[in-house]
Amino acid sequence: MSIAKYILFAAALFLLWVTEPLWRTADTIPSPIDVLVEEQQTERSKLIAAEAKKKKDLEVKFGKKPAGRHKTGVPPAVQEYWDKTLKDPASLEEERCGPIHAGNNGWVTVCRYRVKSSSGGLELRQDTYIIKNGVVVK
Repeated sequence: MSIAKYILFAAALFLLWVTEPLWRTADTIPSPIDVLVEEQQTERSKLIAAEAKKKKDLEVKFGKKPAGRHKTGVPPAVQEYWDKTLKDPASLEEERCGPIHAGNNGWVTVCRYRVKSSSGGLELRQDTYIIKNGVVVK
């Protein structure tokens, strides 16, 4: 009978050891890793808040940031500009625009495209476009 008590006592201790994460309260002293992670999360949230504020300020100043078409990255405002200003908008080939970023006067993008020249060949062009409130103000 005395060996059964020791086995029961050992089993109770083992059960407490296995279930410790379920019932144990958190340590009052955080580990250095926890402190570092908390600091990084605080910095990250500050950066995200600053970027969101900057984006909101730019959208108030220049209008919503235009999105480019899926493959070519050409914003709809630039496509409308080409449709209005080019003599033959159907002659456009290989149009591609770079990433859109904020400039001093609006959203700025650089586009490369080929267009038929007066001699019948293709002419390579590269232009910088400034988009403000959804309209190109080149």
